Amino acid sequence: MSKGSAMADFSSRERWDTWMVQAQKFAEREVYMEAMARADLVLQECDLAIAQAVEPELRTRLERYRYRAERRKAKFREQFEVWNARIAARRSAATLNAATEMARPLPLGPTEPI
Repeated sequence: MSKGSAMADFSSRERWDTWMVQAQKFAEREVYMEAMARADLVLQECDLAIAQAVEPELRTRLERYRYRAERRKAKFREQFEVWNARIAARRSAATLNAATEMARPLPLGPTEPI
């Protein structure tokens, strides 16, 4: 095979590892929905592979990998909840301070007369 078709040579495990790295990178940038979606892809494919696994040793390895992916997805969910709570608190504070903010005069721009 040519080097251009290297993506077609990925095993399932390599593809899952790639998706989990992508999920981690998304979480680091606070794009939690995308991180959880990547983890979901891994979980779905793991479920299919586990259902098709005949050898007990392979099934055990796949279940272990699925468990790790599930824990990481739960971590992303937890980070999302914390992030979302911070945003909700800021929104709430802005809403509570709206009357005070509206009562202040608008700042004059540099070219506007006093």
